[in-house]
Amino acid sequence: MRNNPPLAVIVEDDIFLADIYSDTLKGAGFNIQLFHDGEIAMQEVKNLNADLIILDLNLPHYSGIEIFRDLRAHAATLETWVLIITANPAQAAELTKSEVDTQNLLVLSKPISVDQIDQLAQRLVFRK
Repeated sequence: MRNNPPLAVIVEDDIFLADIYSDTLKGAGFNIQLFHDGEIAMQEVKNLNADLIILDLNLPHYSGIEIFRDLRAHAATLETWVLIITANPAQAAELTKSEVDTQNLLVLSKPISVDQIDQLAQRLVFRK
């Protein structure tokens, strides 16, 4: 079920980038929930009924890959759109081919423009 307004969860330990993503998505009409720590995100994100999750891979305590796999293990977040945005494409290579080929996942390399985030978020959440 889609939230009104939609909820975007941002899991990014770089506070500057998290604020940029947050401001961009707020401007596109999203409510925002921010997490800067993998451990807290691992505990909380699957319970939020997010419409979109932006996930960094290199996080304190749990990696973004561990969080992604945990999200996919729960029925409530199995089909939630996840944008993995990473500065380390080699780390993204830890995802298996079947994980990368799943629906509702995009892996993007930093840097990414605010326009790209805005356009992707709107296309993914508001499309039929």
